[in-house]
Amino acid sequence: MGPSVSPSPAPKGALPLLAGSLAGLLFLLPGLAEAVPALAFPLSLAGLLSASPLVAVRIPGRFIHALLALLVSTLLITAATSADEALSFAVVFGAWALVAGEVMRRQRSLIAGCSAGFGVLGLEALAMVFLGGQAPLQQTLSSPQVQQAFDQWSAQAPLEAGEAKAAVERVKAGIAALYPALAVVSAGAIVALNALALSRLFSRAPGRVFPRHELLLLRWPWALVVAFVGSGALLLAPSLHTVAWNGLVVTLFLFLLQGLSVLAFGLTRLFASEFMRAAVLFASILGPWAILLSLLGLFDQWFDFRGRFTRRDDDDAAGASAGSNDLR
Repeated sequence: MGPSVSPSPAPKGALPLLAGSLAGLLFLLPGLAEAVPALAFPLSLAGLLSASPLVAVRIPGRFIHALLALLVSTLLITAATSADEALSFAVVFGAWALVAGEVMRRQRSLIAGCSAGFGVLGLEALAMVFLGGQAPLQQTLSSPQVQQAFDQWSAQAPLEAGEAKAAVERVKAGIAALYPALAVVSAGAIVALNALALSRLFSRAPGRVFPRHELLLLRWPWALVVAFVGSGALLLAPSLHTVAWNGLVVTLFLFLLQGLSVLAFGLTRLFASEFMRAAVLFASILGPWAILLSLLGLFDQWFDFRGRFTRRDDDDAAGASAGSNDLR
C-alpha cells in the first residue's frame, strides 16, 4: 500500500505554461556555455534537469497538463533555436518524463516512476546506438578537445611515443566496444539527477507526496544480482566478451546508485549539515571510490546495511506512539 495522500486540486492553467517554459529554458542553458566558459559545468548540469518540470506538473495535475507543458517547451525551443533541437528535447527528455510522471502519480513512488523513465530512455539510447551506428561516438573521439586530452596524457605518460599511441588506440577501441553500455549509463545518470531534484522539490511540498526518505532506501530487486553474475559468467566465452563487459558496466552503474543510497543513509546519521553530506557524496564518486561504492551496493543485497537501523527507527516510533496512548 502506498502512502495516503489527500487529493490535490488540479493545477491552475498557468502552471503547465510555467513548467513548460522552465523546462525549455533549462534545456537552452548549456548553449550559453560558450559565452560564459567559467559556468560551463553548472549550465550543462542545469540542462540535464529539463525533465523535472514536466514530471512535477503531472503529480498534482492530469496527463493533459504534462502534455501541455511539453508542447510549450518544444515551441519555446523551436523559437529560440530550431525544430531539430525541439525534437531532440522531446525524445531525450519529454518521452521519459511523461512516462515517469504517470507512474509516479499512479503508484506514489519516486523510484517506481524514475525506473519506468529509465527504461524508456535506456531503450531510446540503445535504439540510437544500433540504428545510428558509431558515427556520433567516432566524431566525439575525433573532436579537438578529446584529441587534446589524449595528447596531454601521451606526453605525461612514462611511455615511448609508439607505446603511448598504441595505448590511446586501445582506449578508443574499448570505449567503442562499450558504447551501448555507456549510452545506457548516460540515460541512467540523467534520470538519477532528475530523481534527486524531484525528491528535494517534493520533500518541501505540503503533505507527503512520496514515501519519506525513499531514495535513501533504494534497493534493487535480486534480478539485478542475477544479471551481474550472468554477465560475469559470459566472460568465460571469448566470443561474448563485448556483451559481458557491457552487461557488467550497466549493472555496476546501478549498484553504484544503490551504494550512493547506502552512503547517503549513513551520512544523514553523521552530519546534520546538508552541505557536508553533499560534499562527501560528490567526492565519493571521484577516482577509485566509485567502484567501491558499486561493491557496497552489491553487498547490500546480502547484508542489508540499513535494515537494522530502519527497524530500530520503526520500533522507536511504535514505542513513542504507545507511550503517547498510555498518557492519554
